[in-house]
Amino acid sequence: MADSHCPDARVRCFVACWPDDPTRGRLDRVAGAALGRYPGARRVSASNLHLTLAFIGELPLSGAREAAAALRAIRSEPFDWRIDRVGRFDRAHVLWAGGADEPHLADLAERVRSCLQTLRIRFDGKRFVAHVTLLRDLPGRRGDESAEAVEPIDPFAWPVQAARMLVSERDAQGATRYRALEP
Repeated sequence: MADSHCPDARVRCFVACWPDDPTRGRLDRVAGAALGRYPGARRVSASNLHLTLAFIGELPLSGAREAAAALRAIRSEPFDWRIDRVGRFDRAHVLWAGGADEPHLADLAERVRSCLQTLRIRFDGKRFVAHVTLLRDLPGRRGDESAEAVEPIDPFAWPVQAARMLVSERDAQGATRYRALEP
């Protein structure tokens, strides 16, 4: 865990949306139902489920806090993102949940990325693809990240509220835990 008293400490961070508890529960149930089809896959902890808007990587804690403050200034009217499918990213070996393109979500991601550019913070510039990773280390196929493995699920809405700076930390047992970083 980064020392919150040392501004030069480095933290691994990303900008994401957190699901509310009912949405987190639905996502976790979808992950649990899928796990039986993928022996050997690792399930993402329910407490870590999120929607990444921009992956950053390491930053000094002081810079991450500055970015967290700037991100809080991004205002977005709450909206619902409809999740209605699961799919695979074969190259990354993950199973994800997602839905049709949501213009409000794409706009939020664009404003987050613009804010990071203004702050001169580097981030992964890959095209934004809205998804929540449910399982990692899927066995099997190799290939391109295509939509061929998409399956419908019972749809549900995620009420999206805001983007937050999250940090990735390891606990004493070595498990990864995500938490929101306060400015």
